[in-house]
Amino acid sequence: MTTLSLDVTKPESVTAIKTEVEKLSDGKLDVLVNNAGILTRGALADVSREHIFSIFNTNLFGLMAVVSSLLPLLIAAKGTIVNISSASSVTPFPFKGPYAMTKAALNSYGRTLAIELSPFDVRVLTCPTGYIESKLEANGTDQVPENSLYKAMAGKMELGVPQKQMEGAQYAKVVVNEVEKGRGWGLGPLRFGAMREWLWVGTGASKGYWASMMGESFLQRGFKDIIGWNEITRVVRKDNGLE
Repeated sequence: MTTLSLDVTKPESVTAIKTEVEKLSDGKLDVLVNNAGILTRGALADVSREHIFSIFNTNLFGLMAVVSSLLPLLIAAKGTIVNISSASSVTPFPFKGPYAMTKAALNSYGRTLAIELSPFDVRVLTCPTGYIESKLEANGTDQVPENSLYKAMAGKMELGVPQKQMEGAQYAKVVVNEVEKGRGWGLGPLRFGAMREWLWVGTGASKGYWASMMGESFLQRGFKDIIGWNEITRVVRKDNGLE
């Protein structure tokens, strides 16, 4: 196995990776997994423009640049693009708005890309992912300025994180098994040997899917209950002199 370094936010790194992959694979790339991502926690009213751009640059713009760069190799192999999205992309998760926004945009990107690349036999799999054992939360940064309406929540913004999360190896196996399916035939939920366009996987992913199908009012109420929003509301209101 050969590993290569890549910084998706640096054009020169993206260009260099294409050259290296082309040499290693005789000009063909069977599978591209877009998994680069960073997390910023904070209220949408507080997160700076610079941090918003930074997270979009890594989670979306950099990914798009990699796809564009490696596309000739994927077309040559009739390959598959796997975009690692998040269940938060369809759910109202307080203090993770910027991250969720990038993943919602990624969903839209994947949907359109799948149609645009279909004439070239390149498949696109979008994976709205639940909680997986990883360092994403630990490496995440908090944006709580001194004048924030939510300063009482400083250091307490990791809401709803379950104790038990799907292991990374198990997650990878599920995704790989999906990618290895043939082109087969498929329509909606019916699949006959065909890879799905969307794969919901990870702890809590299925709950996010079904909740998103129930309408916005139900979705918001359900997530408020899950994360204990009533208590958070009480704390925030008290800190702002509203109680």
